Formats: sequence, structure tokens, C-alpha cells
Amino acid sequence: MDDDQTVPVIDLAAPPEEVRDQLARACAHWGFFHLVGHGLDPALLAAVMEEARGLFAAPAADKRALSRSRDNPWGYYDRELTKNRRDKKEIFDIGPDVAGLPPTDDAFSGSTPFPPWRAAFEPAARAYVTACEALCLRLLREISAGLGAQAEALAPAFEGVHTSFLRLNHYPTRDPIGDEAAEPAGLGIHHHTDAGALTVLLTDGVPGLLVLKDEVWRPVDPVPGGLIINVGDMIQVWSNDAYQAPLHRVLAMEDGERFSLAYFFNPAYSALIAPLRAPRRYRDLPWGEFRRRRADGDFADYGAEVQISDYRIT
Repeated sequence: MDDDQTVPVIDLAAPPEEVRDQLARACAHWGFFHLVGHGLDPALLAAVMEEARGLFAAPAADKRALSRSRDNPWGYYDRELTKNRRDKKEIFDIGPDVAGLPPTDDAFSGSTPFPPWRAAFEPAARAYVTACEALCLRLLREISAGLGAQAEALAPAFEGVHTSFLRLNHYPTRDPIGDEAAEPAGLGIHHHTDAGALTVLLTDGVPGLLVLKDEVWRPVDPVPGGLIINVGDMIQVWSNDAYQAPLHRVLAMEDGERFSLAYFFNPAYSALIAPLRAPRRYRDLPWGEFRRRRADGDFADYGAEVQISDYRIT
């Protein structure tokens, strides 16, 4: 399943001990893996991808009417920064369902401005989020056990309304904001690690994702019927560096557009992240603080982007 050149493929329908061992190896050596046998309904995957295509096909004015802001991070955006450099993409972020919940001071509890011209958009997106959440909780148990902890050791960090969200990505062949940009966009997404615990990526089958391994950028080309999973910064902290959050990037599209949906499985806003192993390499990391500072760096250039190295014990 795994070698030095190819991102491993893991069949979640395999025997549990085999799955656990393969996950541990993939997290330790790559931080990325393809997941088949995941059990997500192919019809749901097709429907949510179709809704993403329909959203991004809308006129620019209609999309910008749904724009996110620093105060409400959910909605449309075409000026995303990674490492303080603008990406050649447009996105739509979908936050937790807050209907019926009391207002809070949580910066990520705002309502998502769904497109009124696509009635099937919100139901498809919410159903997909529910399926991804269940999948991530299952993977989290296996990863925790693979680290020698109890299977449920990490689950409390996600209790209540956690800050997971779904991002729809469109990588067009032309810069989405064109001449308005002071500096043209470069890559589709510049090199980065994901801030949270796990990322589930559904693609349209078009390649473009790269991961840095052994100082070489290697392709993570889609596997038919599979999802692409990678570990994030919080898994690296919990594992005490046994599992490294991988640097990855996306090429800018030149000959044809590309669509992907990234579900970011993130802890609850109040969660305190600490290594499972000793001696600890990180001090306690307040997820809410880290999430807010990382979001600021994505939205606009508010200074150096926060990294888990800022919490490392020296």
C-alpha cells in the first residue's frame, strides 16, 4: 500500500487492525492518504459537487453579495491569502448550522449566507458535512489508538459545536479578480499546513494537489471513488511530532478549471490542545486563539501567520 514514491491507499472496509496499522504508517510517513471503502454515498458526493459547480458558475456580483468578512468568516471570497500571498482561486466557506442556537461571542458562530438561487445547495452541503463528521470521528479513534492512547482520548476536544467547516474551492484558468489585484495571484494555493485535525478532500478528478515529502513536491492525484485525507497541525501537537502535518500546495490552473471540496475537522472553540506523550514538545495550545489568528492571516495580511512552532517548548 505504501512506498517512498506514492501516497498510500487505505481501504476502510479492511479488518480493523489492518486499517489501524496502515493509518499509523501513513500518518507517520506521509501525513496524506487516499481513503476508499469509506462508505459515503456516491450520489451524495455527486450532488454536492454539482452544487459547487453551480455556485461558482453564477455571476461575480451574485457571488460577492454572499461575501465573508473578518467578523463573519462564512461565505464567498476571491482574495484568499496563504502565507500572506494571494491564491488563484475562489472559495465558499460553510460554517456550522446555528439555526435555533443562542448567539455567542464565538467568532465562528455566524450564519452562512447560502445562495437563494440554488434551493438544493444547503441541504446537499449539510448532508455532506454530517457524513464527513462521522467519518472523521471514526478516523480520529483509530489515529488515537495508533498513538497508544485510548480510542476516545481526543473526542472531548470536539464535543459541543466544534469549529469544523466545509470549503468549496474553484481554481479557474483566469484570475477571478483580474486587474483589481495589486499583485497577480501565483499558485492555486501556496504551500501551507492545515490548522485543524483532519482534512477530507473530495475532488472532481482533476490533478493539481502536491505534497512535500523528502524535499520533493509529489503529486497527490485522485483515486477513483476515493477521498484524500491529510492530518493537520492539531494532530501534530497531539502526537508530539510523531505525525507531521504535511506541507502541501495546489498548482494554478492554466488549461482547465478544477473543483474540490475540503472538509476541515476542527476542535471546539474552547478546546485546549496538548500532546498525548511525554516529554512534551508543545505547551498548551488554545484552539480558539490559534484558529482566530490563522483566519486573520487567510482573510488579509495582518502580519505573520501563526504556526504551531509558536507554541513549541524550547
